[in-house]
Amino acid sequence: MVAMEPPKELEGHRFVGDKRIQRVHDLDSCTHEDAIDGICTSQSYATFGPDELREARNRGYKPAACCS
Repeated sequence: MVAMEPPKELEGHRFVGDKRIQRVHDLDSCTHEDAIDGICTSQSYATFGPDELREARNRGYKPAACCS
């Protein structure tokens, strides 16, 4: 499977959190475009600085199953 291209508002970010369910998506390996579109539509996304999985976990996010 080919990873999706990030939506315009998420360009430059690799890890994007869904605030509604506290899951983090890795845009470099995510293949479920619907999940990312839903986050963008509801504007319930979080980005991390630094843009690392470790930082997302520090903020209480767990990796999304669709991005492993």
